[in-house]
Amino acid sequence: MRMRKTRRSNPLYYRHSGTGMTSRAGTRGFSLVELLVVMVVMLIVAAFAVPSLKNTMDAYRVRTTLTSIMGLTQRCRLQALKNNTSEHMYVQTNASAVQLFCQNVPTSTGVLQSTDPQITLGTQFSIPGAPTGAVTPLTGTIMWGSANATVASNLDPYFNSRGLPCAAVGVGTACNTITGYVYYFRYTSGNTRWAALSISPAGRMQTWFWNGSGWGN
Repeated sequence: MRMRKTRRSNPLYYRHSGTGMTSRAGTRGFSLVELLVVMVVMLIVAAFAVPSLKNTMDAYRVRTTLTSIMGLTQRCRLQALKNNTSEHMYVQTNASAVQLFCQNVPTSTGVLQSTDPQITLGTQFSIPGAPTGAVTPLTGTIMWGSANATVASNLDPYFNSRGLPCAAVGVGTACNTITGYVYYFRYTSGNTRWAALSISPAGRMQTWFWNGSGWGN
């Protein structure tokens, strides 16, 4: 009797199915141990990456906010020049948020109006005054290279009709006493960061950031 050959002994034997060709050899997947090892490695990487990412985002937020504050301050100065009058930039806390806005001194009310140039900072920002302890305040020497410059710390800035920063004035009083300003802002989100805006007696504006050991731009 003639024997019929088969392919059952062949490890690459295929059979037809309803959807196509199927291999009996199969495909090996990942084991549970391998998957757990991958998950542990991913968690370790995330533990190092997340704090670094948060610090980067906090630093970016502080810098962009100070840039916006400087932009508003510059706008106040230009309004003083344009309107040939004195401008007052108010810095206030309202409902736990710091608000900054500009008003013309002769018509100012001290109350924020919808038409005023303005910005509202995130609730992480506060205005507690000049820093103390390990964070040292800025000086005229650091900011402008002048040890004799008058510096008003965390007081609302004023600009006269020539666009120069001057001491606070009332309605009908000339803003003639030129002074420099520095305003400090504290940012708290897990860690605490300090930043400041300085206005030199000549009207030059700069942003400053505490890096843990000193102030820099």
